[in-house]
Amino acid sequence: MGPDISHHPLNGADGSVTFSSNLCSILAAANGPVEVQRRDELPEEAAVEVNIRPVSGVSGPRERWLESVVAAVLRSVLHLHMHPRTLVQVTLQITKAPSSTLKGVIRDVALLPSLINATFLALADGGLPLRNTVAAVLLAILSTGEVSEDPTEKELMGCRSVHGLAYNNHGDLLLSESAGSFDLGDWERIADQALEACRAAMAPLDEDGVMMEGTMSSGPWLRQELTDKAQAAVAWREAT
Repeated sequence: MGPDISHHPLNGADGSVTFSSNLCSILAAANGPVEVQRRDELPEEAAVEVNIRPVSGVSGPRERWLESVVAAVLRSVLHLHMHPRTLVQVTLQITKAPSSTLKGVIRDVALLPSLINATFLALADGGLPLRNTVAAVLLAILSTGEVSEDPTEKELMGCRSVHGLAYNNHGDLLLSESAGSFDLGDWERIADQALEACRAAMAPLDEDGVMMEGTMSSGPWLRQELTDKAQAAVAWREAT
């Protein structure tokens, strides 16, 4: 079962989505290319700006760190050189967050995959030029040593470690953030399972919309979203 996704909830943004997992909900808006202030413009590519707003209160150092991580992933996904001296702006409003009873660093890592997935879908919804498809996944090593994909809040409270990873459609690792106690063997196991989960999310579909490469993950939810979006964009041709 994939996340709950709603396309273009904001009329004033070039692209927008709401993305909800079992831990959090994100409202993402993407705009670009737009005019950039002269002090921020780059001569050979577009600048990237990410703004993250918490559920309540004002942004702080925690949000600044999350913004820097998301922006780094975006720079490897967008065709920034196509629009030099402009700005690509992404705003992420967290509407539901993990409980404050979780340790701060675990909460931050737990948010990252949803932030990355929501951002990518907002960029795709806005038609911004993308070099790759990207999917992110959250994994946790439980106290029993088992690996839980898309863990619940209860599992996170008792886990040994939590890991947020993202891969593009070529299998390149774009994000790797972890918290807790783990060794190299644990991380390799996590990386392999995360790659499988991300590939499953982006797996191609056959003519009947069925995943061509069967896995134990939640299915090609990202591929299905992009396919539905593309079909909706050309629906007017079939209606005329």
